[in-house]
Amino acid sequence: MTNENVITLDANTSIGFIGAGRLGTSVAVALHRAGYRVVAVSSRSAESAESFAERVPGCAPLSGLQDVADIADAVFVTTPDGEIEPVVSGISWREGQAVVHCSGARPVSDLAAANKAGARIGGMHPLQTFPTPDSADLIPGASAAVGSDDPILLDWLQKVAYVLETKPFTIKDEHRAVYHASAVMACGLVASLMGLAAEIWAEMGISRADALTALRPLTAATVEAVGREGLPEAITGPAVRGDVETIRMHLESMQSLAPNLSHAYTALNYDSMSLFEERDGLSDEAALEIKNLLRQSLEKHATERQS
Repeated sequence: MTNENVITLDANTSIGFIGAGRLGTSVAVALHRAGYRVVAVSSRSAESAESFAERVPGCAPLSGLQDVADIADAVFVTTPDGEIEPVVSGISWREGQAVVHCSGARPVSDLAAANKAGARIGGMHPLQTFPTPDSADLIPGASAAVGSDDPILLDWLQKVAYVLETKPFTIKDEHRAVYHASAVMACGLVASLMGLAAEIWAEMGISRADALTALRPLTAATVEAVGREGLPEAITGPAVRGDVETIRMHLESMQSLAPNLSHAYTALNYDSMSLFEERDGLSDEAALEIKNLLRQSLEKHATERQS
């Protein structure tokens, strides 16, 4: 077994990837651009591994997962979350080797088999969406959740994050799932919310594509306002203004014209009331009246679903 002092984690460390999906490919491309040596990749799909390697000069597509672990001193595991633990458990690791998963939700303890063999284990999750394998340009400026009980590996991961022009922050295993749920709310569910908003336009005879074209500048301006003004200042709309009658009109028309989407509108407003109440200008009386309207609507939805 190799002595752990032989493996040094620095800018010249040889890096391998197990998993060749959108996130893994994008991170590998970003690492290569930053001067790191990405030397090998393996995937359950040979075609995916070859496509990955074509994007990363000097990277060899290998048929076996063990082959990557044998070649690279640091291995990023970018498989689907449910495959991380069984994949890592089926590989023979070296002492002092770094094994890092890029899952936002899974604990670092999923890599326990590697740690038992003497490898250093940790996690690094770029807080970004990866719509295609060519999303490396989206990484600079994002944040990155890093974690490891090994100080040497944690230091290396933080340095990698800085070199990739991300903002690293440490995260504990027990916080990973709720952190990832937050990320889903700020990403995938925002896209889903736009889809639900666009569906309402169907009642006006307007297609989803045309509705999204119309709504996108509004959503983009809102995101920019959140970054520029913060919360609750960036929040607009009738609830934060205390416009009780407009909320009442919304609830009535949604229930009539788009009943399948009415619950989403009502629940989002109701759960956001604590934010709305942080804004100056929303009186206690108006806030209470709006909450009562929303609560009554939610109770009506619950009754209808049970019947």
